[in-house]
Amino acid sequence: MYSDKAFNILNSSINNAVFIDEKAKDFYSGTALDQGIPEEKLSFQLFDTFKKNGKNLVVHKFEKSNLEEPNTLEYLFKGKDLILLDWELAELAGQEYSLILLAEAIRKPNINFCCVYSSSNNFNQIPLFLDAYFSGLTKENYEQIKNEFSFFETGDLAEVVNKDEGTMLQFIEEHNLDFENFPIENAKGKPATFLLRLVHIALNVDKFIVPDGGVAKHEVLNTGDDSFMINNTFVLTLKKDFDGDSDVNKLLRRISDIMVKNKGSFFQLLGLEMQSVFNSNERFIDETILKSSTEALFKFRNHIKDDKTFGIIIKKLLLEQAYLQLRTAKLKLLDSEFLEHRSKEIADVVTNEDLHQLNVFYNSVSVKGLIPGDVPNLNFGDVFRDAEENYYLCITALCDCYYPNKIDSNFYFAKGKVFEDVETALRLGDTAFLSFLPNSKVVQWGDAELVKKVKIKKLEGESEDQLKTRKLESELNAYRAFLHKPFYIKPKIYNVENYKLIDNKMRIWEIKNKFFKEEFDQKLDYFDVTYVTTLRNDYTQRIANHAFGHPARVGVDFVKI
Repeated sequence: MYSDKAFNILNSSINNAVFIDEKAKDFYSGTALDQGIPEEKLSFQLFDTFKKNGKNLVVHKFEKSNLEEPNTLEYLFKGKDLILLDWELAELAGQEYSLILLAEAIRKPNINFCCVYSSSNNFNQIPLFLDAYFSGLTKENYEQIKNEFSFFETGDLAEVVNKDEGTMLQFIEEHNLDFENFPIENAKGKPATFLLRLVHIALNVDKFIVPDGGVAKHEVLNTGDDSFMINNTFVLTLKKDFDGDSDVNKLLRRISDIMVKNKGSFFQLLGLEMQSVFNSNERFIDETILKSSTEALFKFRNHIKDDKTFGIIIKKLLLEQAYLQLRTAKLKLLDSEFLEHRSKEIADVVTNEDLHQLNVFYNSVSVKGLIPGDVPNLNFGDVFRDAEENYYLCITALCDCYYPNKIDSNFYFAKGKVFEDVETALRLGDTAFLSFLPNSKVVQWGDAELVKKVKIKKLEGESEDQLKTRKLESELNAYRAFLHKPFYIKPKIYNVENYKLIDNKMRIWEIKNKFFKEEFDQKLDYFDVTYVTTLRNDYTQRIANHAFGHPARVGVDFVKI
């Protein structure tokens, strides 16, 4: 049932595709179809079957010069839903060309799927080439890894890196491999299986393609079945089926069958379905606004006399229209019968890391400009981190964020610290004003006391189950006591030197006054903070409400016994 839903959503989402192969049919050459070239025949059949199914396929016969032609690259990738990219665009030398085109496709936010489509003899090596190219590591980095694991010979890992996750983890355990102190700092904390593949690549680095100086670092997640999530693009490696793939439905079924095995497939499909809702809706602008005149709109603009405010109002109207369209849409993935069926299929085993990641999705979103090079402004809900692992949440009213001159660039922030116990954080949720951030951290805002857990010792004659029950009850009692304790978030004022985020950083100033020996000791400190994420509006507003309620608190005293 899930597989069918996935295929239907994928089928309705993919309407514009491109097939890139140096042996593809050149439709404008005036030559007849060469039946002796399988790729030429396949490209012709794919074009025909896409057309018969109401979809558009661009067939492009690749030439090396295309890599230096910006307009050609724009033509290949603009507005495309699916890329079918041959792996060896000029025999073995063409592997680098394929990787360059793949990197170009990944940079396009509109492309959801890219299929490395190959009949190559080294097909099983493609995932390793993707790891080597997109990891962001340089040849010097791979040399460091090679030196660290020099006790391995070049071919020692060749077999195990293509095995399943369980086999790879068993190999790591048997050889006592220490990945805690991995020599490359920005690779620490990555899955052990990924690090094992990096070791294999380092031992055989001359066989792989590593760009000089490295490419821009991408988030590469190997999701199994030779499929990857590179940034937000689903990349899969697929062997060419010169007979079956001439039917677009069979090709899309092959892709969807791999996709449903991906850990995050449900959310990806949900996003695709939402995108289809917007694409299929012919009237995004409401008829009520169409009855008004452009002159009336500009009369309103001239009355406001502020284009920033005018733009904010119009964007809010468009967002509300988008919300109304989605609210009334009947999404296939949210059908009750399907959800019930899918729930029974899924194993009831969830890690704390998975729950943490879901909470990240709920409470935050990383803001990036739609236009490359746009420098974002400091805004309500933005979260920053300083060098000492202190966190700062902007709780300044949105209208003041838009016009910082009105507040002399003095912004309100809530200050927080890392909450180390992830399991306790998951039990508390937002009770303790916690935020789950995409850097795998939980941050606690304000001065809450931590849960005081009482150590429980096993009693004589007590079974393990009884001990476990008492421990759980004690822990729950600690939570209940914690809920009734006073909790304060003090709004702190920092002067922001430049409210534009340059390279995701900004400088803030803090005035510190201390009464010392009948005089005030006043210090003006500044420090740089780095942007982490932006909390969604409701989550930020709840913290802001609590923080600004702090100055209005009232303390009372009772006689206590």
